[in-house]
Amino acid sequence: MATARFTPLARSDLKEIRDFIARDKSRVASQYMTMLKQKCELLANSPGIGIQRDEYCKLYKFPVDSYLIFYRTSQTGIDIIRVLHGSRDIESIINSGR
Repeated sequence: MATARFTPLARSDLKEIRDFIARDKSRVASQYMTMLKQKCELLANSPGIGIQRDEYCKLYKFPVDSYLIFYRTSQTGIDIIRVLHGSRDIESIINSGR
């Protein structure tokens, strides 16, 4: 079974998303994190369902609601690089390595 590994930046992104949602609805935040992690597992097992983008350092992207999961394939599955809200300046964030 393929695995989804999270970079420190991706883990930080998930924490920020959880904290943002939890300000209003803590139970929903937990459920949303579970759903995002399930999507990452789906991507690990079927990495080709995302779209590879040259402008994002050739990372794959996959939309989940208002968020975008950015990842690259690996020998054992995928590496989740970032999880960002779609309204952010994605190209700038990805290309700067922040």
